Amino acid sequence: MKKYLFIILTCAVAFTACKKPTLVALNVTVDDAASILGGSISSNSYGYNNLSADANTYAQSALNSNLACGASKTDTFSRRNQPGAAATYLYMLSYTRKLNCNISYQADNFASTLTFTGNYNTPNVMLSNSGTLTATIAGLTPTATVYAVNGEYKTSGTFKVKRDTTNTGTASVDIVLKNLVINKATQMINSGTGTMILTGSTVKKGDFTYNGTITFNGNSMATMAINGTTYTVNLMAGTVVKK
Repeated sequence: MKKYLFIILTCAVAFTACKKPTLVALNVTVDDAASILGGSISSNSYGYNNLSADANTYAQSALNSNLACGASKTDTFSRRNQPGAAATYLYMLSYTRKLNCNISYQADNFASTLTFTGNYNTPNVMLSNSGTLTATIAGLTPTATVYAVNGEYKTSGTFKVKRDTTNTGTASVDIVLKNLVINKATQMINSGTGTMILTGSTVKKGDFTYNGTITFNGNSMATMAINGTTYTVNLMAGTVVKK
């Protein structure tokens, strides 16, 4: 009996030793996080850079229509990529802004809330999401050449990383924007900063969290620092390059 038991155990050990190791794909990397966060702010995926331009344009339109102090205006609209673009997007949006005036009853700022739902598809990542942009837009006087903006961009949805199609799951982005200076004529962000948080969960690979900062450098460029790694972002093209 002992002889047979020894043979069985020997075979079991041999089988285990010869068995190929299981390959487990990595979770979302810092480069993947940079692609997702870069998409959240870039124009080619209808990120904050475009949301900001639309918010400011619609705010100025409401001001030009002689909106009364304390009054609100809501518009609904859609946005999609230009034909033939390398990255595609489609979003439905609703934008409400309330005009706040100073003690002299002059337009002072807009309290803005923009909600959106849709999806984008870039060479690096696909994402379907919904979210909000809440912001205070100041600099409404006729002589002011720039808007001063503070606000928060929040979104959540599902994603797929293209370099590793097993990297699918849910993701939430929270970007707090501080002291943005935006050129009224070009709608380009001249300067400003922000803090960024990306959290989520991948199928069979667990949770992930990335923290970072963003600095807007002007000329449609920004710098992100995520978990100690620095990236340069082209806010128009959506390209994210590690420094």
